[in-house]
Amino acid sequence: MASEIKVLIAGPQSVHLSNFCRGMAEFIPGFDLIGEESFDLPGIRNMLICPFRSANPLQWILNFFRMRAFLSTHKPDVIHIHQANRLAFVLSLAAASCKTPIILTAWGSDVLVIPKKNWFYRRITRSILRRSNITTADSNEMIQAVQQLYPEGNYVRLQYGIDPIPATSKEKIIYSNRLHQKLYRIDLIIRLFADFVQKHPDWMLCVAGNGPETNYLKDLSDNLSISGKVQFMGWLDKISNEKMYARAMFYASIPDSDGTSVSLLEAMSAGCIPVVSDLAVSHEWIESGKNGIIMQADVNPFEQAIMLDAQQVIKYNNALIEQYALRKNTSKQFYQLYHEILGRTVK
Repeated sequence: MASEIKVLIAGPQSVHLSNFCRGMAEFIPGFDLIGEESFDLPGIRNMLICPFRSANPLQWILNFFRMRAFLSTHKPDVIHIHQANRLAFVLSLAAASCKTPIILTAWGSDVLVIPKKNWFYRRITRSILRRSNITTADSNEMIQAVQQLYPEGNYVRLQYGIDPIPATSKEKIIYSNRLHQKLYRIDLIIRLFADFVQKHPDWMLCVAGNGPETNYLKDLSDNLSISGKVQFMGWLDKISNEKMYARAMFYASIPDSDGTSVSLLEAMSAGCIPVVSDLAVSHEWIESGKNGIIMQADVNPFEQAIMLDAQQVIKYNNALIEQYALRKNTSKQFYQLYHEILGRTVK
């Protein structure tokens, strides 16, 4: 089922954006792309690169005119912006001249954290929301955050969606695959594991991903005398990442703030017992003690997770993912939004 709708995608290089485009291929035959760097996405026809790393306002002005010319040349029916950032701000201004409708998909920190830094970021985010015809977000917490920034917006809760990952024979592995940045608190996962492994020496912690804190995290493991129990796996491709989900008994993700994490949903689909932060979005997916553990102060969450009935957790989470998070369903919902924003009926 292909559509004649011409869609322009704007967003950062990301596995999430790549998976989104791949999921939309059934409905949209191809996309144009605006990004800050060149990267390969499924179905991309025309690409414009507009970097915003420079704080020089002249660069922003130049990008504005380049974007406006690109829109004039390729004439998209819909602009779908992924993440409310500087690129989104300038593109939303450039799109005003051609009156192309905009769908914004917020990612998490772009609406939960960045606007709180200062009035400038708050003003930029509010401007993007004001110029977007529809804004999607994947959690109630994010919807509430954007409503506070711009109450008049049209907001829809909608997941990116995932492809389910079948579980294999589970091993005594705790798996972490978030970026090695302060936000994701991988150091705390390592410290909790160091305590846990004293009583459970047959367990391993597998840490995928990379980032500015990678060397610090490796040194921390050495200093805690658990380097033999912690495996740093680097950046894993899709297949290798899915194999780790399938093998791991526990999945750990305890950031300071988050939207609905795609990696959490993937881990749930693969039969991992999730260990997550005590964030509002965590409570939307996890009932602590039933289908995972929400971390509390002064209690090691891995000790709590080991007490759960793994088969019951797997059964419950598989049903949850089937109902709310499969890509085959969420991609169709995004396709319907494209029609809705153009006042069309889906055939």
